[in-house]
Amino acid sequence: MKFHKLMFMALAGSLCMGAVASQPAKKKSQKKAKTTVVAEPEVKPVDAETFSYAVGVAQSPSLKQYIGQGNNVDSLHYADFIDGMTGKYSEAEIAKMRAIIMGTTIAQQNEKQVIPAINKQAAGSDTAKFMKTDLFIKGLTEGLLGRSSITPDSAMKVAEQQFEYRQMVVKKENADFLAAYAKNDSVKKTASGLLYKVIKQGDGELPVDTSKVEVNYEGRLIDGTVFDSSYKRNQPATFGVTQVIKGWTEALKMMPVGSTYELCIPYDLAYGERGNRNIPPYSTLVFKVELLGIKQK
Repeated sequence: MKFHKLMFMALAGSLCMGAVASQPAKKKSQKKAKTTVVAEPEVKPVDAETFSYAVGVAQSPSLKQYIGQGNNVDSLHYADFIDGMTGKYSEAEIAKMRAIIMGTTIAQQNEKQVIPAINKQAAGSDTAKFMKTDLFIKGLTEGLLGRSSITPDSAMKVAEQQFEYRQMVVKKENADFLAAYAKNDSVKKTASGLLYKVIKQGDGELPVDTSKVEVNYEGRLIDGTVFDSSYKRNQPATFGVTQVIKGWTEALKMMPVGSTYELCIPYDLAYGERGNRNIPPYSTLVFKVELLGIKQK
């Protein structure tokens, strides 16, 4: 408001000056016109009630964004949120609600993350039904309340027994797969234990440790699950020869550019006893690898 008034006064002043300039010159003896000084408009205070309400309204869009995007409170529950914000509940009631919220959060984590992860480790698949959810929850609750039929240490030994059994099964499955694969007449074996067969032998340059190569590939587990594929991405991969698992490094240095090999890589030349997010522990990996070129040395 202040800015616009000043602009208006400045414009009015310039018009007045133009009008004065257009008049004929007066005699020197005539007295000069006095300059009018316009006082700044006085800023008045706002009463506390009006100010307080206005600040609340001004902050409401930010609050709406915060509770909606950051804390998942939608408009259907604004009334509940307001009840909490305006002090409707006692400290005891608030403590109870905090506990309920924590319980529901843990329940969601159990369903979406914990139980699938335990199923994968204990039974080989995150979709397995090995874990009985109701008994798992019973064990959690009775353990929390100190009413469980076995001690936490004894319970841990039971769980570890199943994990060890599953580990033994996985190791045997992968060892059996390697043994069966090695019986194929077209398969060759290196001193390290790497198995491979030549699908197409190229006649280009051989990569060395310092080479950077361009490849197309597909990797799968022994059950046929594809865990990675440059073909699916429609984009060849480029990396250093020594920047990959041991089995790949060894194989690449045997492959002239233009070659396509199938590799069968034991776990100790791949991701080892721990695996990673997509690859279970002790996994034998089968790759189709096309060496498209060498980028640099």
